[in-house]
Amino acid sequence: MAMTEHHRLREVSLNDQRSLTIHRFGQPGARPKVYVQAGIHANELAGPLTAHHLADRLKAADEAGQVVGEIVMVPIANPIGLSQVQSGEHFGRHDLETGGNYNRAFFDVSDAVLQAVMGRLGSDAAENTRSVRSAILNALNEVTPRFAIDDLHVELQKLACDADIVLDLHTDSDAQMHLFLDPTQWPNAEDLAAELGVEVVMLARASGSNPFEETIAAPYVTVHEAHGEDHPIDVPLTVVVELRGLADVSDELAGQDADALMRFLQRRGCLAGTPGAQPQFTGVAAPFEHTTFLWATAPGIVAFKKPLGAMVEAGDVVAEIIDVSAMSTDGARTPVAAETSGKFFARSLTKLARPGQDIGKIFGTTQVEGRVGNLLSD
Repeated sequence: MAMTEHHRLREVSLNDQRSLTIHRFGQPGARPKVYVQAGIHANELAGPLTAHHLADRLKAADEAGQVVGEIVMVPIANPIGLSQVQSGEHFGRHDLETGGNYNRAFFDVSDAVLQAVMGRLGSDAAENTRSVRSAILNALNEVTPRFAIDDLHVELQKLACDADIVLDLHTDSDAQMHLFLDPTQWPNAEDLAAELGVEVVMLARASGSNPFEETIAAPYVTVHEAHGEDHPIDVPLTVVVELRGLADVSDELAGQDADALMRFLQRRGCLAGTPGAQPQFTGVAAPFEHTTFLWATAPGIVAFKKPLGAMVEAGDVVAEIIDVSAMSTDGARTPVAAETSGKFFARSLTKLARPGQDIGKIFGTTQVEGRVGNLLSD
């Protein structure tokens, strides 16, 4: 039966109380368990609107007895960031108290979990997975949050840590639909990519700085790799779904995406019903190391010379940074060229550039030399 609960977050200022709204569908504790959250970057509003449309559909499905297992949804995963408004401008990506990115520095409890289950796993995958889930929750319960952002992080992890499928809804600045997921989950997640009409799938194990979905998967992956196939466990499907760009917020798109997610859940056996024929995935999937950034090398106003979604060649001028204070156009434009060939799939919605600013992304056809370490922009 569908229900809503409110989990109070730690009070960090006198008489200032925030909570997480949690929607639950199906039977608590039943399998498969699906966890959906939206808006950890609180300025990315397409996710919460899509979650709202999805919740309406799930409520109807639950009332019709069509939810198989349990579905947990947090439609607003960051009430702290949602309230950060200064001089009429919303700042939802970074925590104003600590400066931290809201989708970085989640708690990786892999080492504690591995130690807890060492020598306890057998040949039964279901029993092994239960042991790992229990160890993860125990490890998270031992975490002592320092700041409000840490308290938020650990509470979200507790809600998601035992799920079979985890969907973290985001948006880029101005972009085509794309996904982030662990390399071991491809092509397992091709049905999700196809349903959503995704153009780009980026495969990453440790992209840098412990984002949410990677820290959910990390303990399972660590235990699996340490024990091998003789001691099998079920590794959850954890996916970041980038629902286009910041400005792509509408009932039409949110409803379309919610319908696609419903069909995905039907196909995965989480909902009863017939999803119809699976669409064909026509995008491209490759390691995250294939992605390169377009960097501004001068201050000015950005004028893009290639449309979003264009295939570009290395050396192509994708944008120009214009010094509009110059009287003449001669010498007033600084070209920004592609370092690699590939799809120009994301760009900055902000057109005022400063040196060193990321103004776009290209998903290359080959791995970029030296593209290692922290792969995420902040």
